[in-house]
Amino acid sequence: MTTVSPSPRQKSAASAAVTILVILSAAICVLCIIQWVVQSKLRERIEEENKAKNAALAHGSEQEAQAKRYSFEIERLDKESKGSQDLIRSNKFELSALKLEVNRLTHDNEKLTNSVETYKAAYEKANAAILQQNEAVKTQNAALKTVAEERNALAEKYNKLAEDYNKAVTEFNNLVEQVKKEREAAAQAAEKEKK
Repeated sequence: MTTVSPSPRQKSAASAAVTILVILSAAICVLCIIQWVVQSKLRERIEEENKAKNAALAHGSEQEAQAKRYSFEIERLDKESKGSQDLIRSNKFELSALKLEVNRLTHDNEKLTNSVETYKAAYEKANAAILQQNEAVKTQNAALKTVAEERNALAEKYNKLAEDYNKAVTEFNNLVEQVKKEREAAAQAAEKEKK
């Protein structure tokens, strides 16, 4: 084969074509790099938006869960509030019943206090009467003691008198015996004389 050598014009046209091709290749590379940078930025942006979307979804889910929790808590608090109101009503009823009971007990206490005062006055009156009776008994005891002493003195005098009387009776009886003996002796002597 024969080789054909290119003409300078062809060489310069080929060289210009290669240069154009190199420039076009470089431009395409630059374009690819720009496209690659733009796409990576877009991917980053999409990734950030996905993260934001996921965060928003997670936040939304969290908000929904929290809303459910709040809803349950509100229901529970409503039930407790209703129970508390029922308890308050019940307590008010019991309180009114207790107030009535306190009033009744206060009235009973006043009655008992008045009764105690009455009993106390009666006790004091009875005590005063007993003290008076005790004084009267003491006076009577003193009088009885005096009477008993006088009686004892009289009994002693009577006993002395009775003793003296008994002595006199004994002496009289002795004298009567003596007189009787003397009469018998005189009668015996008179009979002896008669004989």
